[in-house]
Amino acid sequence: MSNTRLKKRASILIISLWSVCLLTTFAVMLGYQVRQKLILVKRLDERDKLRLIAEAAIKKAIAELKKEPEKDYDALNDKWSNNISAFKDINVGEGNFSISYDFDPKEEADLREIRYGMLDEESKININKSDFKILERFFRLFALEESQAQDLAYAIIDWRDQDSQLSVPLGSAEDSYYRNLSQPYEAKDGPFEVLEEVLLVKGMTPDFFQRIKNYITIYGQGKPNINTVSKEVILALGVGQDLAAKIISFRNGKDTISGTSDDNVFQSPSDMITKLSEFYRLSDPELLELNLILEKITTKSENFMIKCIAGLNKGKSKDLVVCIINRKGKVLYWN
Repeated sequence: MSNTRLKKRASILIISLWSVCLLTTFAVMLGYQVRQKLILVKRLDERDKLRLIAEAAIKKAIAELKKEPEKDYDALNDKWSNNISAFKDINVGEGNFSISYDFDPKEEADLREIRYGMLDEESKININKSDFKILERFFRLFALEESQAQDLAYAIIDWRDQDSQLSVPLGSAEDSYYRNLSQPYEAKDGPFEVLEEVLLVKGMTPDFFQRIKNYITIYGQGKPNINTVSKEVILALGVGQDLAAKIISFRNGKDTISGTSDDNVFQSPSDMITKLSEFYRLSDPELLELNLILEKITTKSENFMIKCIAGLNKGKSKDLVVCIINRKGKVLYWN
């Protein structure tokens, strides 16, 4: 009897221990699931807060843009372009935001100048509007060989035009080329709707796109703002190196730094020759170059890029929002 009782008690003890182990396992699993859900809820809450901060940043940028006095030109010394007090580390609720951009994205990362403000989309090459010559010159500036630059320029034009005919017999691409790819599709035969769409065009590689993406746009009427364009864009318009340097130097003013109060500006394309002639001796070829680009440029901008980094005061969570707005405050793109 004694042995039987001992065996029963031992069995009960073993069952009890197994039950405790199982319950402990269930409790641990339940606790882990609850913890994961709490983490998810926290992340979703932080994400919502970051989005609200980013939306506040966009509204702030639009308000600053509308504060600008009405004039016939926009330049890099305008407050929408470079204004630390309005765009750097601005507190909003439980977080803060900064709106900034790399002023010279071609420089090495540790040498880039960060400016706090918006980026003028009219300072770029418009791949929806630019003609073959501008595209070809632009691509060659970024180390494409002449034949490659020509092929890519024609391929972009054939992608965006409304017909299915090749611009040139060889080098370009239309439906017949894209249909024979391993993952086939057809040419757009319409304007680019997002910048990354250019990666679908024959000859455009991810590496080359990364090199040029900060210099191209799909917004605006296709006339770069001569007051805000980079030297690369000026050269793509068909201007020589010496004249491009003179235009940049004129804009920078006496302190040789762009975006400062002593900057010179072109109030209209038609006054370029007059103003540059006051500062430099222009050769006949340079005068001809200027006359040829007057119809291709503007001094007024209508579309702007906002790069906003939103963060929370507590924690390391951050969110990057890239937004394109027009002068009226309409959001054209949000990512």
